Parts: sequence; structure tokens; C-alpha cells
Amino acid sequence: MTTTNVSICNEALSMIGAKSIISFDDATENARRCASIYDTTRKALLRMHPWSFAKKRVQLAPISTHPSFGYAHAFPLPNDFMRVYDAGEINYEIEGRHILADTSLINLVYVYDNDNEQTWDSLFTECMALYLVRKLAKPITGSQAEADSAWVQLQGMLKQARAINGQERPAQDFASNFQSTLIGVRN
Repeated sequence: MTTTNVSICNEALSMIGAKSIISFDDATENARRCASIYDTTRKALLRMHPWSFAKKRVQLAPISTHPSFGYAHAFPLPNDFMRVYDAGEINYEIEGRHILADTSLINLVYVYDNDNEQTWDSLFTECMALYLVRKLAKPITGSQAEADSAWVQLQGMLKQARAINGQERPAQDFASNFQSTLIGVRN
């Protein structure tokens, strides 16, 4: 089965025993509710975890205007930016739609607004359905308990996603790059 925004919403609706939808344009209350919360829910969930399927790399050059103080340069964030994964800098700060830093180039790895459900990790899809349940349960069923249960389940899924994400990255061996400043002191 192809994963789409509608299929994910239908999974969430099914979890709370609500009627499914055919599209966001249906003339039903469930379709209107799903359409109104889907994009903001996806964006919030993308910010909750550095999902591997939603990572991009880009080199940023500074803009010509400089911050008034504190940093030498300002770098505009990409339009699809959701969250920093790695900026290649120890000292930086996000302010508005810019990264401020003292370097002349930033190699940015970031989580982007991936709205292509076909590329989503299966755990993200499950998390998305649970997050939608969290938002839909009370207005559709009147049950805050179902919404709260979905939230607890979502927190557990996010823990699993973090653990799996850690396993899919090679271990970082900090000792291999360590060079003691004391080597060669005693001759």
C-alpha cells in the first residue's frame, strides 16, 4: 500500500474508531480536521527528532549585513529548514531565520520539511499517526484519555526512533583523534 497523507490520517482515525476519509477535500468534518492539522503536525514531529530520512547538507555563505554584536557573520537558513543536525561549528546561534557564527562558511546538516510520505521512515509514519490521534481524539470522540494514551505511545515510539537512529550511525571514536600535548615533553 502506498503511504500518503490520507492513509496516515485514516490510520489515526481508525485508532479512535472514526470514519475514514477519501481526501482532504471531502465535505466531512473528519477531512476538514485532518487537513487543518496535518502540515503543522508533520513539522512539529520533524523538529522532535533528527530523522535520517529528512536530512540534507548544504554550504551556507554569509549575507552582507553583519550582526550588531556577538558574531561576525549571519547565514540565511534554507527555506525548508526545520532543525539543525550539525553546523560544523562549536559556537553558533540560531536567531530568526539565520545562523550567527564567527566563521566565513557553514557546512550545515539539517532536518528539512520532508513532505513526501513515500520517503518517510516507518517509525516516523507510526509517530505521525499517533500524533494525529493525540490531536483528533478529543474533538472527535470527546475522550481526553485516548488523546493522552496516544501521547504516551508517541513518547515511547520517539525513544525507539532515537535508539535505532543511534545504531544506524557509526560509533564515534573520540580517542582516535586525541593527541596528547604531553607527548614529547619528557626526553
